[in-house]
Amino acid sequence: MSRSTVRGFSGARLRRLREARGLTGDDLADAAGISEATLRSWEIGRATPTPALLGAVAKKLRVTIGDMLVLRSDELTLADLRTLAGLNQADVAEKLGVGTTTLTRIEKGRRDYDPDVARELARIYKVKAGELRAVWERTRQIRLDMLDKI
Repeated sequence: MSRSTVRGFSGARLRRLREARGLTGDDLADAAGISEATLRSWEIGRATPTPALLGAVAKKLRVTIGDMLVLRSDELTLADLRTLAGLNQADVAEKLGVGTTTLTRIEKGRRDYDPDVARELARIYKVKAGELRAVWERTRQIRLDMLDKI
C-alpha cells in the first residue's frame, strides 16, 4: 500500500471540525480506527495522513476530505484528485489495471494525456471528464515548467 501523504492537509482544520462536532481526540480516533496519538500528530502538524486514513476520519466527521485541505481548485493535480477520492496509488492502479509505477508517471506529469485512461480516472475519482482533462493538462504543464528551469 502506498504511504503517500496528503498535499495541502491542514491539521488545524481537522481539529476545528472535530471540536465543532463536540468530539474529543479519543472519540474521533476510536471511531475512525486510528490511535489518538496519530490523530494528535496530524492536528499539531507533526505528521500527515494517507488518503485512506483521512477518508476514514472525514467519514466519521461527515465532511469531505477537501474540507481538511488548503488547496484551491485551480491548483489541483492528478494526485490531489486521487486523494480527494480517498484512494491510495495501489487502489487506483489496480482499478486501472496498471502498475503503481505507471500511475506514478501519470501523476507526476510524465505521460501525455490519454483519453481512455482519463475517462477511467474520471469515473474512479467521480469527477467530470472535462475536469479530469484540465487537471491532467495542469499536472503535465507543472512538470514541463519544472524541466524548463533545469
